[in-house]
Amino acid sequence: MNQVLANIIYFLFVIFIFCTLWKFMGVLWNAYVPWNVTTDLLTIFVVTPILIVVSFILSSLSFKVIRSSK
Repeated sequence: MNQVLANIIYFLFVIFIFCTLWKFMGVLWNAYVPWNVTTDLLTIFVVTPILIVVSFILSSLSFKVIRSSK
């Protein structure tokens, strides 16, 4: 049961970190990248998977820090 709860909390961390990164990336993207179809496709196929991977990495690192502080 503890492992299931830990996995649920882990994925909640991932979702929270992804949403935060997505909002931050959206602000920077709208400020510096001109709008057209090419940049939208770049966002969907390149930037979004990178943000997903980074959110999983940051979530696992934060879990390691939390577990090592016990």
